[in-house]
Amino acid sequence: MLPLWFQVGILMAITADKILSALEDERTAAQRGLPFKVLSSRRQANLVVLAVEPMRDGRSSAALDESLEGSRAVWYGEAGGRGEVVVVDPDKGEFALRFVQGPLPDADERVTLYPQDFITPLIELWQRERTRKKAAAALRRSEKEPAAETKALPAGFSMLRVRQVQAVSLPLNRVGLLHGPPGTGKTFTIGCMIAYLLTRFTNAKILVSGPTNTAVDSALIAADDWLTRIGRNDLRQSMKRIGSRFDTQKFRGRDHLLAKGIYEASLEISMLELEEPSKSDIERYVAWKEKLEAARAKLKTDVAHISAPSRVVAITTNSLFRHFDSIANPGVGAWHFTIADEASQIMLPAALMVASIAKCATFAGDPQQLAPIVQSDDLSTQAILGKTAFDVFKDAPSVFLNEQSRMCQGVCDIVSHTFYGGELIVCRKAARDPEWKRARSPWYLDGREIPRVLIDDRAGDATWSKKYNGKIRFASAEIIAALVHELLGSYVEADDILILTPFRAQRALIRSMLGRQGQKEVRVSTVHRAQGSERKIVIFDPVDAGSPFLNSETGRRLINVAASRAQAHLIILAGEADLRNPFLFAISDRARRLWDRNGEYANPLRVRLRQA
Repeated sequence: MLPLWFQVGILMAITADKILSALEDERTAAQRGLPFKVLSSRRQANLVVLAVEPMRDGRSSAALDESLEGSRAVWYGEAGGRGEVVVVDPDKGEFALRFVQGPLPDADERVTLYPQDFITPLIELWQRERTRKKAAAALRRSEKEPAAETKALPAGFSMLRVRQVQAVSLPLNRVGLLHGPPGTGKTFTIGCMIAYLLTRFTNAKILVSGPTNTAVDSALIAADDWLTRIGRNDLRQSMKRIGSRFDTQKFRGRDHLLAKGIYEASLEISMLELEEPSKSDIERYVAWKEKLEAARAKLKTDVAHISAPSRVVAITTNSLFRHFDSIANPGVGAWHFTIADEASQIMLPAALMVASIAKCATFAGDPQQLAPIVQSDDLSTQAILGKTAFDVFKDAPSVFLNEQSRMCQGVCDIVSHTFYGGELIVCRKAARDPEWKRARSPWYLDGREIPRVLIDDRAGDATWSKKYNGKIRFASAEIIAALVHELLGSYVEADDILILTPFRAQRALIRSMLGRQGQKEVRVSTVHRAQGSERKIVIFDPVDAGSPFLNSETGRRLINVAASRAQAHLIILAGEADLRNPFLFAISDRARRLWDRNGEYANPLRVRLRQA
């Protein structure tokens, strides 16, 4: 057995053996595939677009979100077919396929998505003695040590807030943690970090990673903007984005950031993987395998050649593990800093491998929001893979970005005291800005200001719907439909409203009701999909806040995500049973104390909607 490294919780000791066992278990769960029922299919240019709905398959049904981009889609109809998922649109319940082989699937046919396998490369890294020892060495950085000295920043960095200035020096520690609650400018700060390190250390190499293409793209573009801002266009040429599934539209006018040849080579490999012939035709199969292996070998060489002269390489964690040997190759040069964004969604074994690449590692994210997704039902696997850098490096030097410019004072107060110990405040500069305040001006109804956080307690009880294949709450959906009708009849635009719920079935029900009212343009989303979004008015329907799921730590984070999307108003549909949920009760209790009027909680909507 490999040596004991550290403890999680009270008694659970984690070893490399247990990490490997958890990863193997997670790989088994992921390999089962995620089933969807096809509602319709159509060709669109060189893509095939499928409208689908999740199917239950002996476990909870699949969630259709961005994480499935890059998945292999397979259907087994009369002729069968396959393709690669290139774009997912959860709001429409659609995904687009490229490199499609075979006829299109029929309506009601089953299509199974097999997510991109990043677990196997990670397992292989943990099986090797050298990389495992480097991960163990990275873990030893969790020991408490004094923070690196914060130096005054050059004049070009003067527009930063106080905590952002402190955060820029975090990478100088062996491990640093950047806590970035919603609206605090975390990505802006990461971009500044990268620009500062490039200008201060003339030979420094920086590896930027994250669990999603969006996180990596945003960090790299933020760094590019900072270098432009401080007049260092010469350094912009030294940064490269490695990958094949990022949004090329974001890089218009930034061709210098794209690694030439990598995108095309990655596409070639994706096409080859989908062309896998039957093993019964041995000659054809061997020829295909040799061609695929040659393409992969060339790509590894290309990645190393791009990484060697680059001072900044930006890559998703999935791609990093596939190209680990190329990027960590001694011939590429030593990596001095690694910065991982959205690190609160990176599972522990992956975070340790990311940290092992460089002398200094910075993890940025918000551990009070969404955690890593673990598909396995095994509790020990969940306990290991559900942990992040914020758990094991909790004694490391850290900075909490405490000034946010998304939420108005009232919403910020509720979110801050419920989820952040009262530390989160409205940015002082924003609070003095008339335009910022105007964009978050309150909504009035019959001359009365609607409370910034309003709890409507007429929501009713949840039921299981066979039609929608999940939990729904008809009463709250009706209230939401009436509320949207009322909102759109005043000064509110459809794009100002965001309706959130934890359950896809309720999302479908609300969309159906709004569609019958001719209000399809109002966005209705699950909470998981909404992280990163914001709107003036957010309406949150928990549907069944008494469920164990919403009373758990995961539920607390999810409610935080929902509440912190609101710029001007947060409206929560929560009946008496829902308010037994400790997190919703805390929100309701503080809201009532903040907006109590003459001994009665101000809710002009109650009268208006009852009359409607």
